[in-house]
Amino acid sequence: MELPSPSSLDVCSAIAWLAVMLGICVAVSVLLKKAGSTLSSWLLGSRNFGPVVTGLAISATWMSGWACLGLMGITYAFGWSGIWLAGVWTLIGIIPCAVVVGPKLRGMSEKLGASTVSELVGKLYDSRLVGAVASVVYTLLMLVYSVGQYKAAATAWHVVTGSPWTLSIVMSAVIMIAYMIMGGYRGTQWTLSIQAVLMVFACYLLAYMALAMVGGPLNLNEALAAQDPKLVMVLRPDLPPNNQYAADLIGLTASLGLFVTMAIGFPHNVARLLGMRRLTRRDLAIMTLTVVVASSIPWANLITGLAARALFGTAVLGTPARADAAAPYVALLAGPAVSGLYMAAVFAASLSTLAGMVLVMAGSITNDLLRTLKPNMSERRTLIVAKALTALFALIPLLWVVSQPPPLLAYLMAGAATGLGCIFIFTLATTLYWRGAHKYGAIACMVYGLAMTVLGGYYVYTLGQWGWGYWWWATFIGCAVTYVGFSVLGRRLERGRGGNAVLAPVSAGLSV
Repeated sequence: MELPSPSSLDVCSAIAWLAVMLGICVAVSVLLKKAGSTLSSWLLGSRNFGPVVTGLAISATWMSGWACLGLMGITYAFGWSGIWLAGVWTLIGIIPCAVVVGPKLRGMSEKLGASTVSELVGKLYDSRLVGAVASVVYTLLMLVYSVGQYKAAATAWHVVTGSPWTLSIVMSAVIMIAYMIMGGYRGTQWTLSIQAVLMVFACYLLAYMALAMVGGPLNLNEALAAQDPKLVMVLRPDLPPNNQYAADLIGLTASLGLFVTMAIGFPHNVARLLGMRRLTRRDLAIMTLTVVVASSIPWANLITGLAARALFGTAVLGTPARADAAAPYVALLAGPAVSGLYMAAVFAASLSTLAGMVLVMAGSITNDLLRTLKPNMSERRTLIVAKALTALFALIPLLWVVSQPPPLLAYLMAGAATGLGCIFIFTLATTLYWRGAHKYGAIACMVYGLAMTVLGGYYVYTLGQWGWGYWWWATFIGCAVTYVGFSVLGRRLERGRGGNAVLAPVSAGLSV
């Protein structure tokens, strides 16, 4: 089947849906603009969000442009073997974060008076240096991940409307900056919830229509097998090292580990949980159900990617966006109402994750780095700086996309996710359960994880010499070894200096 072309109705639908979505986000933030008069309230609200809003917000930041566009490109390119990186593990990652670790971290942040995730990391070790290093590492890796959000929105806009994407992306970025500056944490939490509802409806609808267009599950597999029998294989040993996640058991298990670790390692996920109220068992059950429904989007989206391959063959690979354009072409085939809705959903997914990350970056640098260097800075000035950094961190990845758009979306985002997940599964989550944690271990883990992320980006994606799965496992195991090893070393050095080496980190003495 030939690739469909956008019509004037597709353009009008896209503009209308995007205008409605962005208009609602701005209206919500205008209503809440007085809620963030201090840096602490602007960064964290008043810790009173309930289970539904919290569940929708964490699902929105978890999904991102990867889940609503990039992962379809993976299953389109590789068939069923692409599901391992395309979100089949999604709930295995996000549910433990939301239900088990999240409430503990929320209790910790309240008891320790931490307003940001990196400040929480520092206070868990009773070390401002650890918090400052965490702030820098978070910022560097999130800037890379943020680029993918703009790329996803740009791809969806260009395919659905056939027009240049620059104006729509710049306009959306400006509006996002405005509603974040006005509404702070509270405004962002509410807009994330609204965006999550839009994503859920659009992605489930598109998957249903895509499956219907290919004639159901049996016809889907028959069409894939007719193109290439390898497309219906669950693992493909013929793939090169950078696609190891779809090639063998090492890559498969690494993809599982990626989703488990990055759910907790993503600070924009954890930050959504810090602002919730203390949840009852009933509240926890409601939030779990909300997360299950909203965060199962990848299961629908990977079907959309497979259906795109069945419908269009390899034609999408010849477009400028290559495999990332698979789902937008399916949306065009479904008609103007669906194409506009889906395009707005990709923007919602991209902006929600981006907004969560930008708020974390701006807050971390202001609260955990600048305040460490200038502890006497006034509350008013720190709030002004935080808002200025919000605009800066929203614009840096935008300039990156405009000047040099990255290749296949999932590659870029999986690289940043590897670093965030492998580092902070130890420095943040493990600290809750291990009394032997030490600040030396936390710093060593962050340095090693950041170095391996950079090396992996070069040797896995640029040179294609390292296997993707081996890289992830080397990063994960190395982070574990450095975290434990340097923690033990730090305890022994304290003992040698006559310090109280048996004291656990601050977290171990808190009941949550």
